[in-house]
Amino acid sequence: MKRIYIVSRYIGVSNDLNRFHFIGYFDGVRITKVLVRGGGFNLNCDYVLALENIRSHEGVLYGNLVKSKKIF
Repeated sequence: MKRIYIVSRYIGVSNDLNRFHFIGYFDGVRITKVLVRGGGFNLNCDYVLALENIRSHEGVLYGNLVKSKKIF
């Protein structure tokens, strides 16, 4: 199972998915937002996220949270 780690800022919740700001590339696709299932986060704080079951669709990266660490 593929696991990735990203550093991102929490910007809110939408349809039971936690939204994170992110600009980068995953498997050659430009990603502008990350939606994560699971976890509890503080608004506008930065986190290191470990994600599994990752997929991308139309510039959005979806994943299940394995663990997270607040860094700022």
